[in-house]
Amino acid sequence: MTDKKVISLDQNGEHYYRQGIKKRQQNNKKEALRLLKKAHDKNPDNIDYLSEYVYVMAENGFGNEAEHLIIEAFVKDDFDTEYFYILSQINIIKHDANKAFLYGVQYSTYRPETGYGDTLEEMFDVEIDDEEELEKEAERFIGQQIFQHLFMNAKVGESLTYLDSLPVEIQGEREFRNLKAMAYLFLNKFEEAETLLEQLLEDDQTDMHALSHMTLLHYHTERLDKYDAYLKKLEVVEPLDDDARFKVGLVLNFLQKYEHSYKLLFPLYKKQKIINFQLLHALSFSSYHLGKHEESEMYWTRMQNFHPVDEQFSPWKKEEAAEEILELESMYLHDEDQHKRLLALYLISKVEPREAIIGLSIWDHIEELDDYEKLYVTFLFQGLKLVRLGRMHIGLELLYDQSFRDEETLLMWINVFHDLYEKHKEFDDIESHTAAALYLYPAGRKLTKKGLAEMFNTTVYRLNKAIDRIKQI
Repeated sequence: MTDKKVISLDQNGEHYYRQGIKKRQQNNKKEALRLLKKAHDKNPDNIDYLSEYVYVMAENGFGNEAEHLIIEAFVKDDFDTEYFYILSQINIIKHDANKAFLYGVQYSTYRPETGYGDTLEEMFDVEIDDEEELEKEAERFIGQQIFQHLFMNAKVGESLTYLDSLPVEIQGEREFRNLKAMAYLFLNKFEEAETLLEQLLEDDQTDMHALSHMTLLHYHTERLDKYDAYLKKLEVVEPLDDDARFKVGLVLNFLQKYEHSYKLLFPLYKKQKIINFQLLHALSFSSYHLGKHEESEMYWTRMQNFHPVDEQFSPWKKEEAAEEILELESMYLHDEDQHKRLLALYLISKVEPREAIIGLSIWDHIEELDDYEKLYVTFLFQGLKLVRLGRMHIGLELLYDQSFRDEETLLMWINVFHDLYEKHKEFDDIESHTAAALYLYPAGRKLTKKGLAEMFNTTVYRLNKAIDRIKQI
């Protein structure tokens, strides 16, 4: 029997696309969503697949996620103005007349030949008296949307560059000065951020955005008295509108003031007024730390529709990481043996996600360590270049990468390294010496010179020399 070659109809998504359109026409929205998602997954660069997919997403109640996908494509495609039309259509489906109209205005500004401006006037039954002011309003709205997208996707430098590309008069407006201050803050440009924030608060002492950012500034620059004073203002002042509630809620969540953060943010979610990555991320953390674990998982799952994030960064995984860090601290960091304290610092640096260490009481103890250990902390967490500790660290990494991760072996290398360094300060063949230390102190393992030479990318000749050198100390 001869094999028959079957040509798949759905290799490029066309089959799923046609079937999805058919189901949408039949008003079977859930099945249409499933099929159009498959078409989009097959060929994410096909704008027809994408547009139909996001329309049916909006029809199934995922309009905010649909907007996110389109803004992402808009940025990726060098701000192709065709996406303004799709964004306008999504918001028509969502019954958000203001956003549908403003996106439409922006589209018609760039594509007047399409006649979409006339369609908007007829659809929304409006007469446009001041076209120039309306176009500015659309530009303001789009500017905020694109900035937020870039910012929340960790493209802070790009978000600042985008702000600088906007018309000068719009850049000078309060909202955009606050956005610029926030970007400076997260780029650690504290002086530039402070200058802007001081000007904003001089103009209006009740500006909740500026107050929030100034609180974060004092937190990051460790001005504790000022930080406490501004934090009290945030906790006692009731924000006046949803936008301010959102901003303050995010800041309080970052500062681990979870109860107050949840009280501000949950009503926004309940009203479905603001649904985006930042809100869902903050609610996932605040609800988790208030004991609402199922609710937290629900927010985390929905958040993935905006921007996929590895589960290791979830509140439950961060809590597990924090517990592991504190256990390592209690086991080794209080030991009288300095080498065990160095081992603790190394093992703590390997715990993922690394930011789980932020805010833990361990920092109080680290402040009490010797200067040598503090240098290693700076090396591990801030990238300080060091010769002696740097070489010790390379050996630890070599062992760790080859799955020699037991504490006995890692501590053995720290001990051998320091003895070696005392006698031979200039040795730099870390690979051979790490393999040699493992050969001499195998901890019950059956290891051969040839196997170790291959494993640590060295030669048997260099390995033997390193073995002899260690034997002499």
